[in-house]
Amino acid sequence: MAPLNNSDHLCGKVAVFIDAANIIHCYKDTGWKIDLKKLKKYFEEKCTLTAIYYYSAYFEDNTRQQSFLEMLSRKGFILRTKKIKKIIDDGGNVMLKGNCDTDIVVDAVSSLENYDTAVLMSGDSDFVSLANLLKGKNKKVVIISMRGHVAKELIQASDYYCPIDKFKEKWELKLP
Repeated sequence: MAPLNNSDHLCGKVAVFIDAANIIHCYKDTGWKIDLKKLKKYFEEKCTLTAIYYYSAYFEDNTRQQSFLEMLSRKGFILRTKKIKKIIDDGGNVMLKGNCDTDIVVDAVSSLENYDTAVLMSGDSDFVSLANLLKGKNKKVVIISMRGHVAKELIQASDYYCPIDKFKEKWELKLP
């Protein structure tokens, strides 16, 4: 599949919803990281971008992560963050919890009037119901995720799916 283009897939006003947890898993498989400033610029050039949301859990004492989130905010990203909770089960095992899926759904539904196309950067099957709801409200749904990290049901529920690796040339973070 070709990268998105304005006439075919990014119709009207566009809102982008980035599930950081899902995208981070993609990094491990692709071997490259996304430059979020390039990603935002790409959408600004290809469509009428009304909002770009970034959902992430964070460690309270991670100053590097806090600086990164502050930079995104300065660049115009709408941040939805939560502190990562440490949960210890009866066996003494530590689990980390910081899921933002509900926040994505709330923002996508509460801002329906502000966009015609929702770009969801996630592959989580939990978003099948959201995709179906959005399509029922005459919204286009575009999924960008990594093969192996995207539910078949989510692809089927969307109007268009594009593997994230198609954007490597445009979005790759180049470190000095």
